[in-house]
Amino acid sequence: MSDHFARADQPGAAGEEHPLAAEPPPARGVVRAAPGTPFDMLARNPAHRWWRPLVTLLVFAGTTAVALICTTVLFVGTVLVGMPTRVLRVVSDPALSPEDLLRDPLLMLFFSFALLVALIPAAVLTARWTQRRNPASLVSVVGGFRAGWLGAALLWGLLVFGTMFGVSLLLQVFAGIPLLEGFPGWWSYSSIVLIAVIVVPVQSAAEELVFRGLLLQTLNAWFRVPWLGIVVSSLVFLSGHGYTDPAVWAELLLMAGAMCWLSIRTGGLEAAIALHVSNNSLSLFIAGLSGVPGVEQGGNYPLAQVAPLMVAVVVYTWLVDRSAARRGLYTVVGGREPIHPVTLRPRGSSRAESRAAEGVNS
Repeated sequence: MSDHFARADQPGAAGEEHPLAAEPPPARGVVRAAPGTPFDMLARNPAHRWWRPLVTLLVFAGTTAVALICTTVLFVGTVLVGMPTRVLRVVSDPALSPEDLLRDPLLMLFFSFALLVALIPAAVLTARWTQRRNPASLVSVVGGFRAGWLGAALLWGLLVFGTMFGVSLLLQVFAGIPLLEGFPGWWSYSSIVLIAVIVVPVQSAAEELVFRGLLLQTLNAWFRVPWLGIVVSSLVFLSGHGYTDPAVWAELLLMAGAMCWLSIRTGGLEAAIALHVSNNSLSLFIAGLSGVPGVEQGGNYPLAQVAPLMVAVVVYTWLVDRSAARRGLYTVVGGREPIHPVTLRPRGSSRAESRAAEGVNS
């Protein structure tokens, strides 16, 4: 075993308290990936068969459809119960339709983010049912969130993206562009802030659990080549957005690729979640100054508006990757093995793969 590999019975340099030896036995029917397995290969456990990734994708599609329908019904029901006056208006005025109940821009903004939270139970159930593993392995190689690391990454994200958005606002001021033109009022803006602080972090975590967790791990259990899974999952991530501007496509693909890269290099989703939250929440803070943001995704964006976001993604990725290395985070199951920045494989990958192959019929 490589000299860089931290033994399972020793905590990492950052004081990680999730050594494999201290974990309780897995639940009945649950299997674990072999020691030395990197994050993107956690679905390739002893229960893996060639057909499991396909079944996983089909089951996830079905559970997602059910979860989204249930969430939509719950949301509509809540709106109907909470707004009796508007219901009476719809009933008494033939010119109005039930759709008018959902045309409140704040409600639509809330729903557009809250709807994606339904992806969490879909991903969790799919990992447990079809891959016979603990759903916590969707999050990291230690089987769950590393709260300290998540907080540190979030601070980096707020610093980098906060600086980028702050500079953009200053440039608008110097250009004579009014910042508060169209300000929706303090009641509406405070609602936007609450959505950005409470709902957006959960929505961002849900997307990461799916795209950089379940999807990336499932694809790489099939491909066994990190970059194929990164490319495919990033394209699926792009297709989930409605933008038509090539510059925005490039920015989204860069962000998706960076989040995949960080997840593998750091052994978990924390850095990707922090990037996603920082970008989404801060952009909502800024957009809300000019009115309640719409949920439509489209239009053309000047390169001068997109390029700073791309620079921020690159700077954040570099800073967080260096921070993770200094903290000595576990990057594979059971310990720390430096992950090559290009191949995205542990330095001792040949031995790790041979261990992972034991008991796996592909």
